Amino acid sequence: MTETRITSVSVYRSGCIITRTAEVTLEQGTQTVRLSGPGSGADPQSLRLSVPEGVQGANVQMDYLTDDQKEEFLKELRRKQEKNARAVSDAEEQIALWKRNADFTAKENVSLSDMTAFLEQLPERLNALQDLRDELLEEQEALEKEWEKLDKKVNLPFVTVDLTAPAAGRYPVELRYKDDSAAWSPSYELHAQDEDSGRLLLRLRARIAQDTGEDWKQAALTLFSGNPSVSGTIPTLHPARLHFYEPPRFAAKGMLMGAARANAAPGMMVEEAMICDEDAAAPMMKMSQVLADSGSTVQGDTMTEYDLTGRWDIRDGQNILCDLRTDEIPCRYQVVAVPKCSESCFLSAEVKTADLEEMQNVEAAVYLKGTFAGSVWLQPDMTEDTYDLSLGTDETVKAKRTQKKRYTSNVLLKGQKKTEYEYEIAVTSRKPKACQVLVRDQIPVTEEKTIQVEAVNLSGGDLEQDTGLIKWTFPLAPGETRQLTLAYTTAWPKDKQLQER
Repeated sequence: MTETRITSVSVYRSGCIITRTAEVTLEQGTQTVRLSGPGSGADPQSLRLSVPEGVQGANVQMDYLTDDQKEEFLKELRRKQEKNARAVSDAEEQIALWKRNADFTAKENVSLSDMTAFLEQLPERLNALQDLRDELLEEQEALEKEWEKLDKKVNLPFVTVDLTAPAAGRYPVELRYKDDSAAWSPSYELHAQDEDSGRLLLRLRARIAQDTGEDWKQAALTLFSGNPSVSGTIPTLHPARLHFYEPPRFAAKGMLMGAARANAAPGMMVEEAMICDEDAAAPMMKMSQVLADSGSTVQGDTMTEYDLTGRWDIRDGQNILCDLRTDEIPCRYQVVAVPKCSESCFLSAEVKTADLEEMQNVEAAVYLKGTFAGSVWLQPDMTEDTYDLSLGTDETVKAKRTQKKRYTSNVLLKGQKKTEYEYEIAVTSRKPKACQVLVRDQIPVTEEKTIQVEAVNLSGGDLEQDTGLIKWTFPLAPGETRQLTLAYTTAWPKDKQLQER
């Protein structure tokens, strides 16, 4: 059996390709060679063997030892274990015998000089026997570990191949196979720099895990973004059939949702809140920042290849984290406020969505000047030009929204009810320097012709007619408070009950 060793591993998002090398001693002519190495997860159908020019190979097969072969393989080690066990037993018997002979109470005709001589050499003799026993026990433990290792090894597959050599000598061989017991997944980090820098560092790291049953020692690693386990079959289109949609029927028509709607008076419009993330901010933890690439990136025809530099040691069952690349992304830092949802504001980096193309529906750790500030979930809309990338709560800016007016009246000539709304938004900065602020709010929108919504005062904000979303963008000096007014009216037939969804 020729031992092989792992020299390189190509790791995919699921599974890996392992390359092993060895040198085999061949006689001139044809002979069968056995190569050890593949683990229990090796795919027999993926076996590939490479040999030098001039050497011919045939009948590459994965095989296992028979019970008789396993017994023959372990016979010598079993003999050593039995010999060691007898030696340990002999040493313990001699220790017990010397201790029994030291008891002279039941012995007769023993001279004082003989007893004295025996007792004088007893400690030295016992120490020697005990040292011998301890050495034998250590050897016994080593043999047990070797037995576990070999017992595992004899149950692993090996590769047989018929090689024909032109002359006697030593020849290199290379064995490749697929193993599903390894994978890697991307891990993203966003490193925010000084707000005046206009740049953001995107760090891509790889979390590699392997459970192949053996340690990878000094192996060259290459990562691929593809997944060989995913089918490459072109999908088939089936007919798409249209039908009329039947809306679900509810027990109560015009059902109100939420506590606010439950307490709403008849005819009152219940204002719908924007979708907000009310999760508490992650605690700040100081981390040391090391931004260094650990390999080269090659864009292939169907997947991306990351060739890691150096040699890697990954133990069986171990997970490691390594750097792939660090990109510098142009951005515009700003503070985003959504006062309808929260008085807290958020530091944001406005980036081009094209720069986040590979980060669709992924989680990224955020670092602010080297300080860990939590994690964000990225869901960029690739149909938009820009994306506001949240970098966590900004406690130095507050935004408060106060309702100043809400009055409902009847419009007699038109047979309508009309409600007037007015809100005041105050944005205050405690930053040591000026910052750019983006405030978001909304007014309701409708598709019903008999419902009218009119913006009265938006303090210069940009209104998106289709969605009702409003944006204000302005610089805010240190210690400054900016006041914004949001006023609008809604009107609807007085015999109808208004509801938002």
